[in-house]
Amino acid sequence: MTLFPIPDEALDDRLAIVGTSGSGKTYAMTTAVERLLDRKSKVVMIDPLGVSWGIRLKANGKDAAFPVVIFGGDHADIDITEQSGKLIGEAIAGAAESAVIDLSNLGTKSAERRFMLGFLEAMYRNSTGEPFHLIFDEADLWAPQRSMEPQLQGLMENIVRRGRVKGFIPWLITQRPAVISKDVLSQADGLVAMKLTAKQDRDALGAWIEGQADKAEQKEFNAKLPTMQRGHGILWIPGRGILQSVKFPTKTTFDSSSTPKRGEKRQSASLKPIDIGSLKAAIAAIEAEKTKPKQVARTTSTAATTIVQPEPAALRAAEDRGRAAGFDEGRRVGFAEGEKAALKKAQSALGAIQADEPTLAALPARAAQPLVVGKEIVLPPQKMKPAIKMAYGVGTQMPKAERLVLTALAQYPSGRTKVQIAILTGYASSGGGFNNALSALRTKGWLTGHGQLSITDAGIEALGEYEPLPSGEALLQHWLNQLAKAERAALLVLAQAWPRALTKEEVADQAGYEAKGGGFNNALSRLRTLELISGRGELRASDDLFDEAA
Repeated sequence: MTLFPIPDEALDDRLAIVGTSGSGKTYAMTTAVERLLDRKSKVVMIDPLGVSWGIRLKANGKDAAFPVVIFGGDHADIDITEQSGKLIGEAIAGAAESAVIDLSNLGTKSAERRFMLGFLEAMYRNSTGEPFHLIFDEADLWAPQRSMEPQLQGLMENIVRRGRVKGFIPWLITQRPAVISKDVLSQADGLVAMKLTAKQDRDALGAWIEGQADKAEQKEFNAKLPTMQRGHGILWIPGRGILQSVKFPTKTTFDSSSTPKRGEKRQSASLKPIDIGSLKAAIAAIEAEKTKPKQVARTTSTAATTIVQPEPAALRAAEDRGRAAGFDEGRRVGFAEGEKAALKKAQSALGAIQADEPTLAALPARAAQPLVVGKEIVLPPQKMKPAIKMAYGVGTQMPKAERLVLTALAQYPSGRTKVQIAILTGYASSGGGFNNALSALRTKGWLTGHGQLSITDAGIEALGEYEPLPSGEALLQHWLNQLAKAERAALLVLAQAWPRALTKEEVADQAGYEAKGGGFNNALSRLRTLELISGRGELRASDDLFDEAA
């Protein structure tokens, strides 16, 4: 009997399982799901291929196995349409049952994306916070490197990067690491790499491996992948000290994903009904609430006055508009107040510097961030941008870039990606000065990792006392004060829209520029280089501008 290769405690990590078609990755994933269901964990499987329904039957194809509710596909307990994603997501978010979301009968990729957008939005919004596994088979469909659906891409990034606070434990299954978003794949805590023959797919794992191994280990790792036998792989979970070749055991449930060999007949099986009363009732209640007739406004007349009872939906819509208007006004005022407070603090700090202390040169005057009035960008009078005070304390003297990097990492003990650290410290992640600083810190033993960076105990000691760098809205404010006029205007428009994406034309219109103008396009190029925004046809502010310190 083959022991299961992934430790039980590691099943609650964010895992990526990669391998070519026929390498056994879906089979391996199912063996892991069986273990989760054995311990009564809630599991939701996204299945675009229609091959996961066998989890309901034992291997003989006759006896019942796990009571997983199947939404959609040829074996559906509850049918779905491309418009029902929101309804299904809301129902599953509050349910205890495990589920398979079978998208195989929706017909088109665009229909699948429409369903998934509504489904993931509802799941994220209505999650109770109770842990559950959300498994994305063919994950590159929902988080491709080049996305046709920026909103869906943004949701996937949020779920994989920040979903743990909502209860999400995401697993990513793909046969094409080269085409899945690197921002999504890089967030995996562990990797199961099965047979990969294409060089570009093996190379795509490089960024994930880079922070965990030296070049010799990486070369050895890549060399093994093209010749892996079906069901075999390399299990790598750096946080748990696991790096080993593994073989996955035989499934205990029906192999509904098997492909018959030439001359073989596909094994058939039929599912027995299960009790889905509670889920059906929940869906019916949600649907009834959303589709009940609108209440007609009632008037009560008296001799002196007429009282109008507002329609509930209209009242909620008015409240939403009020909240949105209040948020926009609060953010505008907050930016202005934040700049005022930061300037006061910077002036106080500069005045306190003694002649024998490291000197912070006065920064040149720069226009403050633009404020949006309607669609017009209004620039306030120029003010000196607030300086970041770097306290030298009792720590070791070191170059500015190195100190900034260590300061940023000291604020995030769990580590941050290279791009996140670049944004926090004000550098481009591809810049020579930034990368030289990282190299120097690794050599000194003050920093570890490549893709994901962490400060060492020696680095904390060398840093000594420090004043934290801006994070959250203060970080956005800091960047707005660093940028040129067109860059500031474009970034502010996208920051106000975040997490939504806007078209290039929408950004140009709201920022007061021509979408085809050279100055505007140069500004967008600069913001992309700094990785403050992403996208081309549709643009989106970086999520890392809105992270608070851990």
